[in-house]
Amino acid sequence: MGASTFGLVVFAVLAADLIAEFGVERWQIGALVTATTISGALISPAIGTLTDRIGARRATLATLAISGGALGSMAVSPVFGLVALFALVGGVGQAIANPATNKLISMHVAAGSRGVITGIKQSGVQFGTFLGGLALPAITVAFGWRWAIAVFGMAALGGAMAAAAALPADVESEPAPVGGATDSAMPRVIRSLAVYGFLLGFAGTAIFTYLPLFAEESLGFSKSSAGYVVAFLGLMGVLGRIGWGRMSEVRLGAMRSLQIISVLSAVAALLLVASSHLSWLVWIAAVATGFSASAWNAVGMLAIIQSVPTRLAGRGSGIVLAGFLLGLGIGAPSFGYSVDRLGSYLPGWFGITAIFLLALPVTRSPVAEVS
Repeated sequence: MGASTFGLVVFAVLAADLIAEFGVERWQIGALVTATTISGALISPAIGTLTDRIGARRATLATLAISGGALGSMAVSPVFGLVALFALVGGVGQAIANPATNKLISMHVAAGSRGVITGIKQSGVQFGTFLGGLALPAITVAFGWRWAIAVFGMAALGGAMAAAAALPADVESEPAPVGGATDSAMPRVIRSLAVYGFLLGFAGTAIFTYLPLFAEESLGFSKSSAGYVVAFLGLMGVLGRIGWGRMSEVRLGAMRSLQIISVLSAVAALLLVASSHLSWLVWIAAVATGFSASAWNAVGMLAIIQSVPTRLAGRGSGIVLAGFLLGLGIGAPSFGYSVDRLGSYLPGWFGITAIFLLALPVTRSPVAEVS
């Protein structure tokens, strides 16, 4: 999971370096996020169905290989257009990752333990954010931004070789469907989760992509200090995803958990507004984001595993992921464009606060219940 989304960490942490190297604007850094996420969104439903056909093990290996190859190719790209092209390729890895790993859990993990395992699985994204926030600036200072990306590309390819030896063979176990899922139809909750994912993705990507640049440009942080903020957010996201995965399975339920997450996400955005006057509040905003917008995936993916049979886990994951990635792809350049044109981050922070709150009624829909 960390490898599949690491390109987004690269675009956030190394935004200033990419702008300086290629002479691009902030919205074009957001366009790299768009290239990755929109390509993933467009193919996610088909990739989810393909995952159900080829099996979770093969799909997981493909995630690591494609993601590592895309990162390595970005590292040697001489022009910005090629960076964008390989960002598109990275979107394929994003599209495969969740269907593959959700299907692995559906096959091999018993109900009652899936919440924690899903949280740990989803926290791979945040662990990647934590590691990238710490290591990318340090490697860049020592060897340059290209080597910084290349190191993580090689790590993903090494992970593919390790996973080939470690992953168990696919064993299809078919639990009884929850919510009336059949081979021909997805339960209605999948559509609600896709809409919720779109809204959280649209607003959340503004924080994930532009937080370090905001810290540098508006709060006066150094590159290393801005990277530490991202790393701290990633660490909080690890804790948030594991905690929410467990809490939603044994106590609150998926939809109530998602309601709380949407409100906390809005609070995080308002803390970023306040940090313009009290810079230390950016650390509190990172905590709030880690336990809210960053953590929704753990709850959302668990809801998919609970609401569809194993043979449809890939397809259901692909539908929800398509909504989420579409939101990521549109939100990043939109936020960057607002900063470029208005000369301030504040209107954008207020805007995403409203979008986070728009997600609240989606979880209250009568068709959005998961047992």
